[in-house]
Amino acid sequence: MDTSRKRILFLAEGATMTHFVRPLALAGSLDPASYDVHFYCPARFAPLLHGRSFSVGTLDSMPGERFLAHLAKGAPLFPIDVVRRYVDEDRGLIRGIRPHLVVGDMRPSLPIGTRLEGVPGAVLMNAYWSPYATHRSIIPELPLTRVIPPRLLGGVYRLTEPIAHAIHVGQMNTVRREFDLPPLPRDLRAMYTDGDWVLYPDIPEFIPTPNRPDTHSYVGICDWVPPVEKPDWWDRMVADSRPKVFVSLGSSGPLHAIRALAGALAGLPACVVLSTSGRDIPGLPADWFVTRLLPFTETARVARVVVSHGGSGGLYPALAAGTPVLGIPSNADQQLSTAVLVESGAGLGVRVEEVSTRRLQRALEKLLFDDAYSTAAHHIAEVFARYDSRSLFRAFLERALPL
Repeated sequence: MDTSRKRILFLAEGATMTHFVRPLALAGSLDPASYDVHFYCPARFAPLLHGRSFSVGTLDSMPGERFLAHLAKGAPLFPIDVVRRYVDEDRGLIRGIRPHLVVGDMRPSLPIGTRLEGVPGAVLMNAYWSPYATHRSIIPELPLTRVIPPRLLGGVYRLTEPIAHAIHVGQMNTVRREFDLPPLPRDLRAMYTDGDWVLYPDIPEFIPTPNRPDTHSYVGICDWVPPVEKPDWWDRMVADSRPKVFVSLGSSGPLHAIRALAGALAGLPACVVLSTSGRDIPGLPADWFVTRLLPFTETARVARVVVSHGGSGGLYPALAAGTPVLGIPSNADQQLSTAVLVESGAGLGVRVEEVSTRRLQRALEKLLFDDAYSTAAHHIAEVFARYDSRSLFRAFLERALPL
């Protein structure tokens, strides 16, 4: 084993594409002459790792469909049996690789495995989940919110939110007790940011975290451009004189909102571009430009509006291109990032339970024809550009792993 370089082990969970992309962007920023990188992720992402200069391996990961099903029910995201299995795998990898640092994205077992093996761990987590950020109490999509309008349940949720957090954290504390580790506070934010180091894939101007400790660092938006070829209709789409609306709901966005979205766009003078992310979407309008994957940022640059699930994985690349966003959030993470988007003035949000042709059309009209949203998005793009994730991550490593 090479002892002249610092060994970094990356664990990319398979819940959604975002949790693969962010650590991949950071891993790819490191000089092989200085760092011995080991990158583990679910097998379905293997095609995107061909030709990498670092070691790659397959990580046991709960299927994304199961993760999203837990989200939809408001249940703990990772069942106890899954966390136990993850802990065993993490410890085996740590013992075999003997890393100087483990970096994980949405890998709930990481803080347990690293502490049991005596290796420092860094967790990637958006700053809106930080205990040092403004707390936004937003009721997630639940079976109840599909019957009763969420705006009528806000007060009740604020009262019951501590109970919900206690249930989610309580499950993790059950596993921690089995390994004689101290319990976490009954706060989801504490659980999601439990690590020796916490890396925010954000920027402080967009999501401030005043009074954060030195162990919490911003690393920018971790942008990554997938190796995607442009479809044969690209030039024809760019030449279309109508304002373009780029629709990309990613791997976790609400496909059942497409019908209402199509109705809303039918009443607007817009050219629609859709990336399916490989998901089956029947009944699409014949005049839409549709393909599986697109170069996201480049497509967003030629668009007047991006429609996404509102999560950071779709929101940040659009804003980095200076394009306003309409978020259609469903899960809690997407609702938090959409709330930040709306506060910034660079976009709007329509909760998935409240989706209708009329609501979506009103929101799209504002984003298409009110220049204030475009101005705000361009300002945010300028700020985003000041933060290079690769440089910020390397600076973090120099601090965390001094020679």
